[in-house]
Formats: sequence, structure tokens, C-alpha cells
Amino acid sequence: MNEYSVIGKKLKNIRNKRGLSLSEVASMTGVSKTMLSQIERSESIPTIAIVWKIANGLKIKFETLLENTNKLYNVKSIDDITPLTDDDERILIYCIFPFSPLSGFELFYGILKPGCNYVSENHQNSCTEYLSVSQGEIDLVIGTTTYNIKAGSAIAFDATEDHRYICKGKDDAIIHFLVSYE
Repeated sequence: MNEYSVIGKKLKNIRNKRGLSLSEVASMTGVSKTMLSQIERSESIPTIAIVWKIANGLKIKFETLLENTNKLYNVKSIDDITPLTDDDERILIYCIFPFSPLSGFELFYGILKPGCNYVSENHQNSCTEYLSVSQGEIDLVIGTTTYNIKAGSAIAFDATEDHRYICKGKDDAIIHFLVSYE
């Protein structure tokens, strides 16, 4: 086994997780089916240009194919993340785990300040949003229906519907939400 075999292993693992054939990956990346097969079997060492084509075609980071690790151990802290803000900074959203085609989801940590009334337009490419409240309480409005979600409670809903997060309390509400994609 050579030091480049990790590329082939990663490629094959990604392809299998997505249920893609070599022909489909070849079509997506512009790299021949024969070359992809040789890379997967560690019979060919791809050039940087080929690795870029594969990464771009599969919509993954270049480094994903090069990392010689399958560890998921990566501590994330909101102290190290710049939040997205809206509603006059009454909502702060931290993207803890950005979307990955391998996982099919992204995970967020949110702080809703008192008076927050944030409208989240429908997520066109997603299918389900899973929301839990760990501190305080919020009203979640989906369409014309309002759901009161208190700390320790959660809801799953169709993410393609317009929805609104409201914090009526006097204290911050802490929410966690996961958006899954098709």
C-alpha cells in the first residue's frame, strides 16, 4: 500500500455512500471511468489536476480526498465562529457543522434575544428542519400555525415552508437546529 492509497479509499467510500457508479462519477467529474477505477484500486497516482476535478465534480473540499483519517473528533466552539446576525442582531446563528454532501445536513446553534422576530424563508433544497430548544422558549410559526417550544422540547417540520422564530421572553433562548437535504 502506498501513501497515495488514501485518495482511492476516500473516493470509493464517498462514491459508495452516495450510491454512485463509476460511470456516474465519471460524468460528474470529467475523469474517465478507467482512471477512477485505477485510483480506487491504488493502481494510479492522480495528478493534482485530477484530484481537483474529482473534488469539484463531487462538490467536496479538495482536502477531503487527501486526509488520511476517518476521525470525526473535531471540537467546535461558538467562540471560534463568527455568527450570522439578523433582526437588528436579535438572532445570532452559528454554523457548527456546514453542509457536506456526505452527511446531507448542516447543524446550527442559535441565540434568540428578547424581541426576536426572525423570518426564515423556505429552504428550497432542504427537506426537513429539526429544531430543539435548550434554554428559554420560542414561538415557531410555520405558515399560519404557531408552536410554542420550551426548553427540553423539539419539533421536526417541512423546511420548504416559510417559518418564523419569535422570542417573547425576557431572557435569551438557545436553539439547535439541523437542516437535512435531499
